[in-house]
Order: sequence, then C-alpha cells, then structure tokens
Amino acid sequence: MKNPINITDLSVSYDSKSVIDNFSYTFEPHCFYAIMGASGIGKTSLINSIMGLIEYEGTINSDEMPVIAAVFQEDRLCEGISVYRNIRMTCGKQFSKEYICELIDSFGLGDCAFKKVSGLSGGMKRRVAILRAITAPHNLLIMDEPFKGLDEETKQNIMSKVKKMTSDDTVIMVTHDISEAKYFNAKIINLN
Repeated sequence: MKNPINITDLSVSYDSKSVIDNFSYTFEPHCFYAIMGASGIGKTSLINSIMGLIEYEGTINSDEMPVIAAVFQEDRLCEGISVYRNIRMTCGKQFSKEYICELIDSFGLGDCAFKKVSGLSGGMKRRVAILRAITAPHNLLIMDEPFKGLDEETKQNIMSKVKKMTSDDTVIMVTHDISEAKYFNAKIINLN
C-alpha cells in the first residue's frame, strides 16, 4: 500500500448500542499496527469497518483501493480440501508448488500438506489460516488475534515467520497481548 488510510469520525452501533464513537486515525503505509483494548471495546468492529464488512458512520478513505488479506478470529478454511489446496486457492499461480510446500513445512505442517484440513488440530488450522492470508495477494494484511490458541514455542516460530514475510506490508493486528505488539515493533492503538 502506497497511500495512507484515513479514518474520520468513525462510529459503529449495534441495536442502537454504540461500540465505536467518533474514532479518527491515519494508518500509514508499510507500518505494523496493534489494536488493543478490553473485550467488547470495538477492536473487531474497527477492522471489520476497514474491510467494509459492516455498516458504519463516518469516512474511511485512501487514494488507492487496498487489496486486503485477512486472518479472522475463526479460521474460515475450506475443511474438505488439503492444506496445500487451501493455500493454492488464494495465492493463485504466483508461487510454485515447491515453494508453497516449503512454506507449509516452515510452518510445521509439512506432514499434513496434502491432508484434509478437517482432520487437523485447532492450532494447525490456525497456522494454515495465517499462511493462507500472508500468501494471498494483498497490500493490506488484517489479522484478528492471529496467534490465539498456539502454544508458546509454535507461536514464537510463527511470529518470526510472519515478521519476515510481512516486513514491507501494511499490517493491522488485533491483540490482547502486549508482548506480541512489542515483538512486531507495532504502533499501538489503544481503544480503551
């Protein structure tokens, strides 16, 4: 992403209950952002607004239309096909089969690259969801608590991979963990 995303007076309500009230912020390109705050404060509503998935008041604009890849709170994978096919489906032909298999292996999933996602553990599915988003064409990566449910060793490995693979990206991550924000040298947006 070459241009900033400008948010002005963003407000989000559900059944007349205000979740976000007149939030303004500018997301600069090639920066890593961590959105933090208590549960229910509007973190997911903020990123869903940016992605255009919910209705809001106010303005969100940029001089270019961002191409967004996302890791949602739910994995949202195609359960009936393999790990490899899940990634191939979103990355298109930009990567070779060999390269995709190398990435799958580097995420600790090499043994199940051609197994159906439905047979994987929760932590394995999470890694597939992260890898699928990172390899999809994008200039804005949005991740909602991407490392939730990973054991500490796996989490550290995956965070190092994400950091390396997104070093040039604009990334917006929702997290409750300040250590994650610090690891990515993220600009912290505290919604409390």
